[in-house]
Amino acid sequence: MVSLDDKILRILQEEDGMLKIKDLKIKLDSQDYFDISYSTIDSSILRLAKKEYIIWEKYKQVKLTQSGINRALELKRHAQLLELFLFNELDMSIEEAHEESEKFALLFSCSTINKICEKYNHPKECPCGEAILNSNDCYCSENH
Repeated sequence: MVSLDDKILRILQEEDGMLKIKDLKIKLDSQDYFDISYSTIDSSILRLAKKEYIIWEKYKQVKLTQSGINRALELKRHAQLLELFLFNELDMSIEEAHEESEKFALLFSCSTINKICEKYNHPKECPCGEAILNSNDCYCSENH
């Protein structure tokens, strides 16, 4: 399953790398992460800052670092390639494949994700139509 930390990175990346915590909470609520307290979000933010994925000062916006951007893009690429695999191999609908890929993308190693990419000849987009980073742009790293 996608951890709260990883979900926050993805949301920040989708929002051009900066959000206030209250806006982050609204985004989490809208993406089925209900009932997550501000203290839980703060704990996640502190973990991400410790890993140098974000920069944050209390009462200011949370800002992605380049390392955080790279991690968010890696998470997105994993989900997109897994979505393609689930759609093609298990005949899932686009919606099902997208939903399942978001849940399980991090269970697959970068090596496995790269094999999926190779199997489909480095696809340009996933079934839902989003552009997939090609393997030359992969930020995949086994050490997180």
